[in-house]
Amino acid sequence: MKTATRAANLMAALLLTATAVTAQRRTVNDVALLPQVQAEYALHGDDYLLLTLRGLINPGPTGNGLKRTGLLLGYERFWDTHWSGGATLGIKVSEDNRFSTDINMFSPNLAPELFVRHWNTFGKFNFRQRLGATYAIYNTQAVDSRAFTSLRLDIDRPIAVGEKIRLLPRVAYEATAYLRFQRDEATQPKERFIDFGYARAEVGVRLPSGFDVTPWFGYQTEYIFTLPQTDGMGKVTIPGGQLNKITPVIGLDARLTLFRGGSVFERRQLPTQH
Repeated sequence: MKTATRAANLMAALLLTATAVTAQRRTVNDVALLPQVQAEYALHGDDYLLLTLRGLINPGPTGNGLKRTGLLLGYERFWDTHWSGGATLGIKVSEDNRFSTDINMFSPNLAPELFVRHWNTFGKFNFRQRLGATYAIYNTQAVDSRAFTSLRLDIDRPIAVGEKIRLLPRVAYEATAYLRFQRDEATQPKERFIDFGYARAEVGVRLPSGFDVTPWFGYQTEYIFTLPQTDGMGKVTIPGGQLNKITPVIGLDARLTLFRGGSVFERRQLPTQH
């Protein structure tokens, strides 16, 4: 009798698990291209000023070339070998079609951010955590301006190739969530706990002249709730519920580092994904 009860409980648990998995659907968009050009001005120590220009390209069957361009201005100050903080300002230069890749910079018209970073070193590996708070400002009433917070974890290991070239293999994951206290839960649509996830893998090539080239590949996932779709007879054709919208992204970052005073000096430099 106990065996039968346990078997029934196990079957019920499996059915519930299968239902949960089925309820969470996913769609995969066309691959997007995200080239980026950076100018980093090295100050005293590891501090820096940053200017970035990006252009989002959607070359797939539903795309029509360049979708969006944006600027990013940034400053970061290192208080010691472990802690730093700073600010960025993302500015959308061209109009867009709300393509969601890289929400921090391209969907809003203006995105000021404050952030803090922690840096650990384990042997030859660098492990960093970056916590930021951003307010996304839109110039249209169709989208509400909102604040969100993001946490990025990344790890890399510099590898010397000869005497002058260094490779920087790196993996990173960033989770972004809107701040819920801004919205009236009684009237606004239901939202997921995490709104965006961004996984990225790259190999940077750093030359002694202060020039970096970093090809990378990433997946951005937008986590949303959808309403069920019905036909003219009221029959549900597409079920609602949790939906994960995935966009593969191929990127290429090119960075030129300029040193204060004109002469190169020793410093810790962040990857191109600051």
